[in-house]
Amino acid sequence: MGRQFSYVLERSGRAEAAVMFDLLRDAESWTDWAGSPITYAAWRDGAPDAGEDVVGRVRLVGTERFQTPEEVTVDDRPHVHGYRILSRWPVRDYESRVEFLPRSDGTTTVRWSGEFIERVPGTGWLWRRFLVRFLGGLADNLVQEAQRRARTLD
Repeated sequence: MGRQFSYVLERSGRAEAAVMFDLLRDAESWTDWAGSPITYAAWRDGAPDAGEDVVGRVRLVGTERFQTPEEVTVDDRPHVHGYRILSRWPVRDYESRVEFLPRSDGTTTVRWSGEFIERVPGTGWLWRRFLVRFLGGLADNLVQEAQRRARTLD
């Protein structure tokens, strides 16, 4: 049996928690801000109504050919968004939590954390390294897009 691994990464920027939360929550906007390699993103069962709770819904992200299904497990706007990966992946039992923490200086910190079990013994550290790098880039893009949208509203 493989070992369990976890990660935590943080990114901060001058953007509102609600704007970042809404971008992350809206599967169909991911192709606007997520960057490579996410060229496809959608809800498996179509777009939700505005304000609809999305817990239990499945977001598909990846490419047109290779999509990773992520089931939303937490949808507490604008504080916490959580998901778990449903497909057979190189790791097992992957779950993630994204928290949006407003600061007194007008910035918001995005804390992206998760855990998984290595499927192949001895590979967990590689997957943790990959996830921290990949999700760190995703968090950077999320903050930048939220900041860009805030500037266009000014």
